[in-house]
Amino acid sequence: MLLSGFVTLPAHAQQGQLRPCKGLVFSTEEDFLSQGPLPPDGNPLISDGDLLVRNISGSDVQVCARNQELLQGFDVRVDLGLDAVDVIIPDENALIAFSTELDDPNGRFNAGDLLATNGAILPNIALLALFQLPQRENLGLDAIHFIGDDEAIIKLLDTIKDQGRDFWIENPSALVEILNELKVDIWFSTEGTGFSPEKPSFLDGDLLSALTGNIVARNNVLLPPPVPAGLPDRGVDFGLDAVSANREGDRRSLLFSTEILFNGQAVFTDGDILRLGNGIVIPHSDLITPLEPRANFVGLDALHFISPEVNPDPNIQTLCGDHAVADFDGGLVPVGGTGTGLYRANSASSPPGGLPRRPCGEYVPIDGFLPTTGIRRFRVAYRPNGDLFGGVGTELGIPTNWVLYEPHPFGFCYAPGSTTLNTSPDGWMDASDFIDAQLGTLTGCANPGLRLAVWDTNNRVGLGPANKDGHYVLWLEWEDNGGTLHREPFEHHLQLDNTLPRIANFPNGIQIRLPDGSTPVPACGEAPSGSSQFQVWGDLADDYYWNFRLRIRGGLPPASVVYGPHNYYDPDDGSGFKNTDQTGTTPDLTLVHLRNIDMTDLGSSFQDCCYVLDLFVRDAAIRHSFNRRVANDNSGSSAWEANSFVTFAASP
Repeated sequence: MLLSGFVTLPAHAQQGQLRPCKGLVFSTEEDFLSQGPLPPDGNPLISDGDLLVRNISGSDVQVCARNQELLQGFDVRVDLGLDAVDVIIPDENALIAFSTELDDPNGRFNAGDLLATNGAILPNIALLALFQLPQRENLGLDAIHFIGDDEAIIKLLDTIKDQGRDFWIENPSALVEILNELKVDIWFSTEGTGFSPEKPSFLDGDLLSALTGNIVARNNVLLPPPVPAGLPDRGVDFGLDAVSANREGDRRSLLFSTEILFNGQAVFTDGDILRLGNGIVIPHSDLITPLEPRANFVGLDALHFISPEVNPDPNIQTLCGDHAVADFDGGLVPVGGTGTGLYRANSASSPPGGLPRRPCGEYVPIDGFLPTTGIRRFRVAYRPNGDLFGGVGTELGIPTNWVLYEPHPFGFCYAPGSTTLNTSPDGWMDASDFIDAQLGTLTGCANPGLRLAVWDTNNRVGLGPANKDGHYVLWLEWEDNGGTLHREPFEHHLQLDNTLPRIANFPNGIQIRLPDGSTPVPACGEAPSGSSQFQVWGDLADDYYWNFRLRIRGGLPPASVVYGPHNYYDPDDGSGFKNTDQTGTTPDLTLVHLRNIDMTDLGSSFQDCCYVLDLFVRDAAIRHSFNRRVANDNSGSSAWEANSFVTFAASP
């Protein structure tokens, strides 16, 4: 510890006061020397036990409470570090709940106990009372956040103080009674892991509830899908070092930091502030730069920040998996707005004119924001483009059936199929069941793959098979706790495509010709001896065509070679191929020269033999499969290609 000896408290602290701690409040994992503005007490040394506050603009960071100021109610004059914090009253005479990294030298509390500046001490075993651990052990306290009315939280902390630590050690379950009475919960994380035969194990990266004994959010739910978070299914426990949220218990408002960093597809450090399932909100550098430490990383160990932002109404945010609605033409428009419903993401690496416009097909995952309170039921509704809106609750809804994960007797989560979550036939889903299933409180296992809906567009568009390639308009509807129906003020256009590309019937679908471009090699026919170069001609079409590829198979020993894929937007590579546009070969319904092939590309396998030439044609649709638990993108799978082939004989 940087400030390990006895210190003299500032004058205001000697009078029992704390400076206001309003805004984004945090502590670091490491001690450092501030090269920037001096703290109010004139001491440039910042301890990992000091509480810092950042203003709204991020231009200034100051010390709002030294570690000894937090501990003055316990008459502790040494720095014990800081592991968790929640600011209940941010004004003068602030009320702050926290935990320390070290035990009290005088033995009055341990590092895993919950403390408050009013002198309250709640032992660690009281927080874990409902988790039925095999031993009454201290698992540490790494993050803390109170849920409920401020006055009720203050009353709780006063009661904890008045009863004294020994009472809570002897009667740990009494905490649950008073939490129920005051309608308060304590969300927290531990430094150690726990296991009980009666309940699934929890990790030090899981967020726990003292009121229910459940996991509020598992580590794999907190972090985005590309991160391999969670045990045993995904591989790593990233820990939970700090947490904050609103007082209403809206889990979507969670902000947190982890104990370890990740440098994969999603990148973050254990000093960044992250949002539930959605990556970095405030990078570590924005927290510490105003203090100008000589190191560019000092970690993040405690956090309190209740965002002033008002949670939006429920809304759809992604279509066809994780593609943002704004990336679709007409994907985010006012009611009655227009668009094609085609996805097109343009970037610096895209071909001229951008990537091909892409429809969606098969199972279409649809997701967005759903608050954890105030909603009784919801559904994703839709109508054909061009139809007039008939009113909330009158249009078609997307039904979805889920198979939920549940605890295995050996301690891991699996999906035996015995527990399901289903909408009504017209697509209405119970909101509380959905949220509890997603976050793991319904069965004891999280279901991070849940989306607001997964639409079986190939079989259940509700308007007959002729419309599985139609253009639709979608929106989210919900019923509040008072029974009133609502809908989004925006609509989302979506073009479907469940029809594979067309390859013309034999003999015009695929044809092999000699280099003169006019002499065909008939199917099962033999090319003149010594011919190794050929032209491939074909006739293919699709409303949303993307590319074709060719494959030669045969020879001795058997071998193969692949040409392509040849995207319609790629320039000619000099091999004499193409003659394609966004709808296939051009001119339409005409046999055209696609490209040249060279049998010597087979190497020594090119012998006097029979060969197969395959033609594969892929359209641009984004397609998912769905196992009733997870919707997986398989839009690049060969299952969604049309193919044809022809046989011929050739020799060197």
